[in-house]
Amino acid sequence: MKKSALQKPIKEILLGKGFECIKPNDYAITAGDGSTKLILRIPDGKKGFILAAQFADFGVFDGVFTNAVMRQYDFAYVMAYGDIKEYSESEIRDATERVLDAYECYLSDGARAIKERLDGWTFGDLDERARDAVQRYFGLAGIDPYSKEYQVEKSDELKRHGGAIILTLCEYNEHKDFYDSYTLLGGRITVDEKKETVMISFAQERKHV
Repeated sequence: MKKSALQKPIKEILLGKGFECIKPNDYAITAGDGSTKLILRIPDGKKGFILAAQFADFGVFDGVFTNAVMRQYDFAYVMAYGDIKEYSESEIRDATERVLDAYECYLSDGARAIKERLDGWTFGDLDERARDAVQRYFGLAGIDPYSKEYQVEKSDELKRHGGAIILTLCEYNEHKDFYDSYTLLGGRITVDEKKETVMISFAQERKHV
């Protein structure tokens, strides 16, 4: 179906509820706490609804989806097949209202509701500094780079995606026992005395077809 036909009922509902059009597929509204901005990216024929969040006292607060620090994908497949399927207007309206009902907690309580449901959001998946900052913003413990949990998670990530940990020789020597234990998780340590650097590399896991 045409993208315009898919989006027209959705836009009408969102504008009627106080959302503001920021970009063609993105609508933003300030939550009830006055300091959380929610941005809803609407279906475009290839994906469904994706919610993002910004905070007045943390990062950018402009309503632009790509600048949001957090995203929520529970309804990413709702109304996601407009390119190959025809939805009736009633189906579109019902789906939109259902999504908004599910997101009512965020619309009314903002950051507090997000904190209570933090496991349902993604933030800083590949950026440790971003994830650490978000966790600390919500009053949670930040990332401990010398914990066993971090070590296992980091090793698994590098084995999946490839890459290496690069350290100064000074940092390595100060925490040598910890870094050496990466070898137990499949890491290979290379020390370059000349450049005073240390690399802990992992062989990327091959995907079986």
